[in-house]
Amino acid sequence: MITTKKIMWVLILGSAWGVAELFGKDLLADFGVGGASIWLAAWALLLLSIGRGFWNKIGSSAIIGLVAAAFKFIGPSPNYCHLLGIVSLGLIFDLFASSLARRSQWWRHALVGLLTTYAARAFFVLYSIHIAHFERWVEGGTQMALDHVVRSGSVAALAALLLVPLGFRIGEKAAGAISPTATDRQEAHSSVP
Repeated sequence: MITTKKIMWVLILGSAWGVAELFGKDLLADFGVGGASIWLAAWALLLLSIGRGFWNKIGSSAIIGLVAAAFKFIGPSPNYCHLLGIVSLGLIFDLFASSLARRSQWWRHALVGLLTTYAARAFFVLYSIHIAHFERWVEGGTQMALDHVVRSGSVAALAALLLVPLGFRIGEKAAGAISPTATDRQEAHSSVP
């Protein structure tokens, strides 16, 4: 059952991701941290997994991604490349979490993080080059694509191996603490729509 608490969690988590997308790249650069896409993806995966741990329902992670993407419209002009990355990460996480995280097992959660990271990065690159023809990605060619998926993707995947199981655990604990009845807590852990 959809409750006000669940909707609020989705909005809060999506907003936390959206705000990070607005200001995170510049903030990381100010502190001399490179590879902003790696750390923003790791943050997003942590938030997605908290949300999925709290409300393990098909579509809940995709909605968090859509809320986050909406924040990109706040700036002077939306960057469609970034919108694609945000929405696809939420959708791909939802796909893997819906098929692999039906039971609360840390290794399943870690696998969701690992597969989501590589699949989202590969989808983003393929779409950016071959369908949307984003100039930066077309000009960057194979080397840029491989760097994004393999080199940067592997760092993000390592972060996801740790953060996604942690996020699921935090979300499950929050569901248990916030949900007033045993039925609500069971529903939070069930992936059946």
